[in-house]
Amino acid sequence: MRIVSFLLGLLLSASALAEPDTFWLGSGRNGSLTVNQPNTVVNRYAQLTADAPAGTKALTVSTSSTFTAGELVLLHQSTGLTPSPASGDQDPISLDSSTVGQFEFARVESFSSGTFQLTAPLTHSYPASVTQVVSVPEYTDVQVLSIGSLQARPWDGSMGGILAFLASGTLTNNGLVSVDGAGFRGGAFLNHATLLNCPLAPDLPQADGGTFKGEGLVPGSYGTATGRGNLTSGGGGGNCHNSGGGGGGHGGRGGQGGRAVAPETDAGGLGGAAVEYLPHERLLFGGGGGAGEGNDNVGTGGGAGGGLMIIRAAAVEGSGRFSAKGSSASPTPDAGDDGAGGGGAGGAISLRTPGGLTCSGAESSGGAGGNASNPSLITGPGGGGGGGIAFLQGDPLTCPRVVLAGAPGVSAATGTIRGAGPTRVDAGVSYGSDPSLPVALKIPETPSVTRPADGDRLVEQRPLIEGTAEQDVPVHLFLDGILYAKLEATGSGGSFTYTVTSDLPLGSHELSASAEVLGISSEPSTPNRFEVVARPVLVIPAEGDQVDPTPLLAGTSLSGASVSVEIDDVEVTRLPVGSERRFAYTLGAAQALAPGQHRATIRFWDAAGNPGLASPVTNFEVLDPTNLDVSCGCGTSPSFGLGAAAALLGAWAARRRRGGRWPPADQHPGGS
Repeated sequence: MRIVSFLLGLLLSASALAEPDTFWLGSGRNGSLTVNQPNTVVNRYAQLTADAPAGTKALTVSTSSTFTAGELVLLHQSTGLTPSPASGDQDPISLDSSTVGQFEFARVESFSSGTFQLTAPLTHSYPASVTQVVSVPEYTDVQVLSIGSLQARPWDGSMGGILAFLASGTLTNNGLVSVDGAGFRGGAFLNHATLLNCPLAPDLPQADGGTFKGEGLVPGSYGTATGRGNLTSGGGGGNCHNSGGGGGGHGGRGGQGGRAVAPETDAGGLGGAAVEYLPHERLLFGGGGGAGEGNDNVGTGGGAGGGLMIIRAAAVEGSGRFSAKGSSASPTPDAGDDGAGGGGAGGAISLRTPGGLTCSGAESSGGAGGNASNPSLITGPGGGGGGGIAFLQGDPLTCPRVVLAGAPGVSAATGTIRGAGPTRVDAGVSYGSDPSLPVALKIPETPSVTRPADGDRLVEQRPLIEGTAEQDVPVHLFLDGILYAKLEATGSGGSFTYTVTSDLPLGSHELSASAEVLGISSEPSTPNRFEVVARPVLVIPAEGDQVDPTPLLAGTSLSGASVSVEIDDVEVTRLPVGSERRFAYTLGAAQALAPGQHRATIRFWDAAGNPGLASPVTNFEVLDPTNLDVSCGCGTSPSFGLGAAAALLGAWAARRRRGGRWPPADQHPGGS
């Protein structure tokens, strides 16, 4: 089985974009499960009806399902690509900058009348309407008997399509675990009166001969968008006359639908685009196939894409299968002379274990395009669906993976595919992805944060954060329980550093770190508690000012209860800081400074009398009074009294809040 080398390389590099997941193999709270009936569904589904921003613990959902305190749920943004490529754009779609397909586990603290309270804040944001919440059972051992099967409830446009559970013991599958055809829906067949010479427009209206596209990553388009252009991963519908629908896309691109009849043109639907992502970060449904076009009401719609499964267990064994195949499109009847629909794309399988993984097969192949079955009338067959994703991890890994593209349909009248694709199901752009890893799933070691140290009460607003973790492992930093930054421990011995780039709020904070390997995170480190403070700022005099022997010293201190004024390393006074966080002090006659160069610093002190941070050193020059220009406004001359100082400090504070430079380059408060 082929391993896509570029994707495997990305997996092994352990990209730091995955959602932290510390739930491992679950709690086993649901006990053991024996599946002895076909089509068993173990998940419940609800649609998110209000946006859930990162950091929230509250979710609002549709009330079609109930949830209980303590159970595990999965949030999954199932669709909603923004911005979406133009209709007919078959270039691969990278999700690097998108939130589509992202997922994370969370535990329910309480649930009432469609409102969740979670036990911990969300790591990422999830938009309403395109996100679903799925219950995730936590079993001990799971047995699927030969007569039994597990499956997902099919996607209905707002929820479904996902099979997910954790098992702290062994998953023994001697039957079938399936999400076949549970993903994005195929376009429904649309009948027209006889229309000829339709334009090859990607968005041809229904009245002009366009048929329905398959469903993809653009919400609200299913059952409304028509024309041969694919819409993201959804295959395009055939344009008249009697052309085939395009196959859905996912890991590979869907195949094009067969040619129209009169005249014979490449009016078949375009195959859905392939989508590029890492399966430990995101998972998607297979795209739906587009419908065939017809005028005798016997054409067929597109097949549905495969759904997705997320399963983790301590070990996986048995002779059963795991399947996320796209649905094949139905053939047209022998007597029909309409076009056939395209196949759905394969879905996604994520099956991971810290032990061995054995099965008879894991398949996420695309569905076949529909055959044009009339033996004498030449019409367009459907395109095959693209292959999906099969992400398996275990050691040893002895489970064959199959991610073939769906075969194109055939015209019985000609014995050919009549332009339908793909030309190969086992290679090329329509073949799926098998980024499987023959290594054991593991929990990384918990990192440590060494700076700021626990109990540090003098941390600046843009501190340097330091710590250690396993070498080259991604690290997630959590500030006050919210994901703050992502980096990698690339330093010597697994050290990591991060310089805060915007001011932290003043006051108390907590900082912890969690390591992550392929989406599995360590428990967060014990939080370091620290206090963020701001250095005082001396505004008057400014650097390089010339002043009289008894100058005014004024500034602001956002931290502390009082400040000390130090000139030439000697404290000359200590002042309380008022509610406006300003201070001002004029040296008395007994403190007059000798002419020459001097330096001043300001240090804040807390209410208990503990010293804090000092301002940067300000260098200034004292002039002999006989050399002073009385009109210069320096020192304590009448033209620069305390009122002027207060106004200057107010302007300084306002400019500082706006992030501007102070003093401006062309101004020196109190200078000559």
